Amino acid sequence: MKKLVIIILFVFGVTSVNAQGYLSFYQLRDIIPQTQGLQPAFVPNNSLTISLPGANVGFAIQGDLKLEEILHRPDGQRDFTLDFNIMNEAAQDENFLNLDLTSNLFHLGIKTKNGGYSFFANARATFNFTYGRDFIDFLANGNSNKIGGTVDFSDTRIRMEAYHEVGIGYARRFLENRLTIGARAKLVSGIFHASLDENASGSLSTDATDFSWQIAVQNGTANVAGLDYLTNSDDPAYDDIVGYLLNNENRTVAFDIGAKFRPLKWLEVEAAVNDIGSIEWKDNARNYNTADTTVTFVGVELDGIQDSGEVFKDSIENKFNSNETTLAFKTNLPRKVYLTASAYLTPDDRFSITYFKSNALSNLPANYALSYNHKFDKFVFGILGTYRRANNETNIGANLGTNIGPLQLYLAMDNVLVMNRPERFSKADFRFGLNLMFGYKKWRKKSDVIDLDEL
Repeated sequence: MKKLVIIILFVFGVTSVNAQGYLSFYQLRDIIPQTQGLQPAFVPNNSLTISLPGANVGFAIQGDLKLEEILHRPDGQRDFTLDFNIMNEAAQDENFLNLDLTSNLFHLGIKTKNGGYSFFANARATFNFTYGRDFIDFLANGNSNKIGGTVDFSDTRIRMEAYHEVGIGYARRFLENRLTIGARAKLVSGIFHASLDENASGSLSTDATDFSWQIAVQNGTANVAGLDYLTNSDDPAYDDIVGYLLNNENRTVAFDIGAKFRPLKWLEVEAAVNDIGSIEWKDNARNYNTADTTVTFVGVELDGIQDSGEVFKDSIENKFNSNETTLAFKTNLPRKVYLTASAYLTPDDRFSITYFKSNALSNLPANYALSYNHKFDKFVFGILGTYRRANNETNIGANLGTNIGPLQLYLAMDNVLVMNRPERFSKADFRFGLNLMFGYKKWRKKSDVIDLDEL
């Protein structure tokens, strides 16, 4: 338990947690320094900004099943249960569950005449799971609905990982401030990883006459790294865990790039690609391999046998040629793409449409958002609607960022409706934070700064 608590606190316990698309938070743009993690071309409005890591908190998750479709409370009972039959009725042909967490350990922003520098450290974790209708139907009914047919698990994919990063960013304006280009370079250290091979597939066919099973597996490899610190029954020493978290061989260099351009006075377009790079998992790496196999299982006689469950398990395992290796493996970072077009009705009123896509798994659907933001002298607020093709769910979000004295407050949610009836939605997120900032007046036009001596 101690080792699990240490790792959870290291990855999640310091500051902010972001939703899968970050779309409401993205719309705060140059007001909030942490948005540079989404678009490196954003330049903060202040000469100096410093994050307050202990004051940034949140939680976010996005899936295709609503809470009321996962947890069920039968009539006359007080406890909720996980009801696979209800989940099966609500499932689509493709279903997704995504969780993306970011803990901003440190951020320092320094603005210059033509742009700005940033120095940052983050701890991050992602979980992505895709599954088809056959998978959830098998959990609910076994193979009873597929007698004489095939249960296909080939579209089931899972990937989870955590890593921390430290880096430096720089953004610069060109063409009389119409064009801004930004980039961030970061040293990434992997903490843990688990995934199925992207080409893994499996199926279960049941004969209608003798009810025998035919099980087929192809590319059956699962790669993991760092999980020994979570699952090993022999508790590692505290120093070993901390040493692994802070300094291991799962290191790489990655990049974020972004640009924004204003071709017309009222029109601005933006593009950003984050987490360009890959991690070679060397430290504490394991591979669980099953050879490509198609076998027929006709059953075993279990009557009168003690430990019948173990006998059944062994009879299945003996038909597959599997092994465990400790070879290093490489995975791409879960790259994220943002595309945005904004129309300015006035310098302080902006309508935007934003596209977001993560490639953590190859078939993850994109998110879209339509937003409106208004900027006052000391703060900006906005509303937005988000849409995702997978479950055709539309959410209403809101955001607020301030520039009041040296203390900055921000709040962003992609789905504010979840606060009223959370069981009716498949997405929930909350983002709140505080920063210190200095030198805002230095970058404002002189006509905008009131001279008290002249009053």
